[in-house]
Order: sequence, then structure tokens, then C-alpha cells
Amino acid sequence: MKKQLSGALVLVMAMACASSHPKNETEDIVPPAQTIAQAQSADTEARLNALQTSLTELLDRLDVMNSRLAKLEAGAEVAAPKPMPVAVSVAPAPPPAAAQPQSETRASNPLAGAQLADTYRNALMLFGRGKMDDARKTFQQVFDQDPSGDLADNALFWIGETYYTANNYSEAMKYYKRVTVEFSEGNKAPDALFKIALAFEKTSDLGMAKQTLDEVVRRYPYSSAAASAKQELKRIRY
Repeated sequence: MKKQLSGALVLVMAMACASSHPKNETEDIVPPAQTIAQAQSADTEARLNALQTSLTELLDRLDVMNSRLAKLEAGAEVAAPKPMPVAVSVAPAPPPAAAQPQSETRASNPLAGAQLADTYRNALMLFGRGKMDDARKTFQQVFDQDPSGDLADNALFWIGETYYTANNYSEAMKYYKRVTVEFSEGNKAPDALFKIALAFEKTSDLGMAKQTLDEVVRRYPYSSAAASAKQELKRIRY
């Protein structure tokens, strides 16, 4: 009887040992929780960067639309009266003037058109990822390649933003000022003037901040920056 019990005990122990090995092998196959968390974190960061870049582009387009709307509304308010008809003598039409050659600036520009837009978008992506030095250099490249083009004021504005983000408010204001002076009718001028006011706030010059906010409302009454300026005036009123 004792021999039978001993044999059964040995058999049970052998089965327990054999069943434990597959469990260990299965555990080795399962990836560590830390690896999964790192992969999820990297994927989330990539999505956030893409969303921030898209949002920045949409805001830029909204600025363009607001600028065009403001010009249309201002033009409607000061529409010129129709001239009175006058009698004129009919004369032979002059020969058509020779077509003037288009400016060669953009034709000779290696980053003209779509390539320049891609460079600008790349700069926005660098900004969204927090790579301010690289973003600043790329925005400067956009401006240098077409200093009078549609993206010139945007490039200057975002160079100012790279300095503002780094708390270098004096340098940021230099670029914001250039936008308001060199591109006073551009879509970025209202935002640049508003950011100058915020920079004054950051440096504790509330008097100049209030004066600049008033100027935003006066010069660009139909812009989104004017709406923001009104809210900021209520917040810092003293």
C-alpha cells in the first residue's frame, strides 16, 4: 500500500513540473507592459503633432479669409459715386499695347509655387514639434526666397512666434513690428499687433499693452485679433 502511495505521489509531482514549463514559455512571449506603453506614447505624440500642424494651417487660412472680408466690408462703406456721363468724341482705337513681361522674381525662384508651400508647411511642423531653432531657420528660408510673396508676412510672424515661445519678447516684437509695418494690409498684421500687446504684458508694461490693444481694435475692427484684443482689454483694465 505504501509503495502504491509513493508511486502516485511521484507521478503527481512529475505532472506538476511538466505543466509549469508551458506557462513560463507563454509568459516569455507576452511583451512587457513598459514596451506597450512606450509604443502607445510615441503613437499619441505623432498624432498630436499632426493635429497641431493641421490646426495651425487652418488658422492661417482663417486669417486670410478674415482679411479679405474686412477689405470687402471697408470697400463697401466707402464706395465711390458713379461719375456723371459726359459727351466724348469717338476716335480710332489705339493699337493694343505690347504685353509686359511678367516679373522674373518667382520664375527664377528655386522654391516657387508648390515647393515653397511645402517648405512653409515643414516649418509649421517643426514649430509644432517644439524644434524652434530649426523652425526659425526654415521660416527665414521661406521669407528670403520670396520676400514679397503671399507667405512672406506669415514667415516673419512665425519667426516672431519662435522667439515668443522662448520668452525672448524683445526679439519677438522686432519681427511682429516688421509684419505690421512692411505688410500692414496682410492677413498676419492684426495678429502681429495683438502679439506685440501680449509681449508688453509679459514685460509688465501694461500701459503700452493697453495702448496697443486699442490700436488693434481701431486699425483692424473686423479681425479675430480685434475680438481677442477687446477681451484682453477687459482683463487688464486698471
